[in-house]
Amino acid sequence: MSFETVIVTILTCAAEQKKRLLKAKVAVALQSELGRAPNKEEIEEVTLLARVLFKAILGLHYKRKEQKNPRQVAIF
Repeated sequence: MSFETVIVTILTCAAEQKKRLLKAKVAVALQSELGRAPNKEEIEEVTLLARVLFKAILGLHYKRKEQKNPRQVAIF
């Protein structure tokens, strides 16, 4: 195995682990709100919605931050 393959494998595992953690958090939150165990479809639906909203909000935040950076004048 090359070094690049190991790095890609580690990053892929980390991404999968983050997705599983988000699903677990969503399942716990749904159980708390609904008072019953949520089914798999409910967990998947809410997880997808959470990822979309997260990307939308952070995407706008970083775009705005990017737009502000070129306008700054360097002070020496």
